Amino acid sequence: MTHDQKQNQQSQYKLSRSETQHGKDGQHHLIKGEKGSVRLWHNEEPSANSDTTLHSHAYETLGYVVSGRMELVLSGQTIALEAGDSYCVPSGAEHRFHILETLTAVETTTPSAF
Repeated sequence: MTHDQKQNQQSQYKLSRSETQHGKDGQHHLIKGEKGSVRLWHNEEPSANSDTTLHSHAYETLGYVVSGRMELVLSGQTIALEAGDSYCVPSGAEHRFHILETLTAVETTTPSAF
């Protein structure tokens, strides 16, 4: 076992792209720390299935749109997001996403989403 692999599942020091796991919605789980995690939505295509239903989580999400466009519906507002925009979804807030153009986004969650 390498030094990088010695850290327990609660927190990781390093995780190579080839070692990442996919979440149920297609996201890449990049790395997990003691208090949060980072995930990547890579080249997500707009489609009839790209809309999520209104839902909430027990974690806060901070995100950055690397490329593409999407809408975030949060607290009754529709927020247009494009490359270079950041967003925050508070813990417990009902929200949904709608991908408008092939999307790559990076998100951190606290506590960890995985």
